Amino acid sequence: MTAAEDYRRVIAQLDEVADELRARDAERVTALHAELADLDRAVEDAQARAALTRFVVDIHWETALEALWPESWMKLRPKPGPDPRARTADLEAHEAAVAEQLDVLLAAVRRRFRFPGF
Repeated sequence: MTAAEDYRRVIAQLDEVADELRARDAERVTALHAELADLDRAVEDAQARAALTRFVVDIHWETALEALWPESWMKLRPKPGPDPRARTADLEAHEAAVAEQLDVLLAAVRRRFRFPGF
């Protein structure tokens, strides 16, 4: 075998390997695009959930402030910010705790002032 034939054989093998790598890369690109689309949807869902949670908490806070408005001696403070230590996995439990505490507050206000419609 001549040097030129040997060179052509090596180049042909390299071409085959390069083609296989390109095919694998194309498959990986397709898989990564699908994964990216899933992650984008997850981020959008998380943003929507966060906005809804903020809205519900704001409504609960405003309801609590309205219920305590007659208590002029009580110093009402601004709504606290989110707890940075809170885990998002516990979000539903935290939301339930906020709603439960609002119910407790409203029940106490009803007992104190005997507001039938509140």
